[in-house]
Amino acid sequence: MITSFSLQAQKNTYTSAKDSDAKAVATLNKIKSKYVSKTQQITSAFSLKMEFPGQSTRFEKGTMIQLGDKFNLDMKDMGIINDGKTVWFINKKQKEVQINDYTKGAGQGMVNPAEFIAQYDQSSYIAAVTFDGAQNGKQVQVIEVKPVKKNTEYSKARITVNKATNELIAMEIFNKDGSRHTLNVSKTTFAKAGNNVAFTFNKAKYPGFTVEDLRVN
Repeated sequence: MITSFSLQAQKNTYTSAKDSDAKAVATLNKIKSKYVSKTQQITSAFSLKMEFPGQSTRFEKGTMIQLGDKFNLDMKDMGIINDGKTVWFINKKQKEVQINDYTKGAGQGMVNPAEFIAQYDQSSYIAAVTFDGAQNGKQVQVIEVKPVKKNTEYSKARITVNKATNELIAMEIFNKDGSRHTLNVSKTTFAKAGNNVAFTFNKAKYPGFTVEDLRVN
């Protein structure tokens, strides 16, 4: 079943959160409860496509380990480690590490889709199912999400969910500057939370790297 609803096409009709599709809201709340757990560690393998106006498209592959607010992102040229209080940005090409205080929701939604989903509040977004059916051998829902507030960096997001498992398959972010980021998740595993080694920066693993501490305190 393909619905006729489109946030973009119906922008004059769908203008507030109360206009959201009930099915979309129900699905988003389900995946939110699954991905914000502080007792379940999530490991995802993904590919990321980054498109910028007037520039060549960039492709990255990597893995993400997530536990509540904590996460460890590892890609070829960069890494991010977050222990819930501090964030280490690792530039592997330049052999540099920057340390910053962690601010929840501070523009890390694309590299950390679980955090993007955790920010979902049905009173602040318009959401609608734009596709419900079979895709690549799986039953999926595609949901478009548009923020009600006008001061966001992105105009909308498109989220593809596995209906059987409520797991994220893909996420596209359409930014107001014309750029677009597309995240495709190839595999996700869920396990009971273990130790915090994955969320701890170990300088010994980065010999020769310059470390710059930019924290306020």
